[in-house]
Amino acid sequence: MKFPITGGCLCGAVKYEIHAAPIGAGNCHCRSCQKSVGTAYMPVLFVPYEALKITGTYKEYATRSDSGNTMNRGFCAECGSSLFGRNSGSDKIRPVNAATLDDPSIYHPHMDFWVSDAQPWDFMNPDLPKFDKNPKHL
Repeated sequence: MKFPITGGCLCGAVKYEIHAAPIGAGNCHCRSCQKSVGTAYMPVLFVPYEALKITGTYKEYATRSDSGNTMNRGFCAECGSSLFGRNSGSDKIRPVNAATLDDPSIYHPHMDFWVSDAQPWDFMNPDLPKFDKNPKHL
């Protein structure tokens, strides 16, 4: 994998670079992710917290997670693209919306999680491990 990994929003106002190897990758089927991206799941690339460098002005929307932590969802204030997040319960990893990568073909999910909220019309890869909620290793 070549670094930095780059990405950004639809209009180009917000860009980011990832300067370290991702910690993991998975498809989140929770209702908050569904509503934030407007589809069945969010493809999430988990990166080391300090490895994500952001340029441009973005806004955050805070939601309460099942664990009671606050999930701050970062999005472009101009075009509304859902980009990345911050969880108050961890200063180790940042979730990045893999659909916003400049080269999304590098995304290879290792799991489906929050499948307890998955939509019945969503077809999931049967070869990926499934977790009803968050996997314990994240």
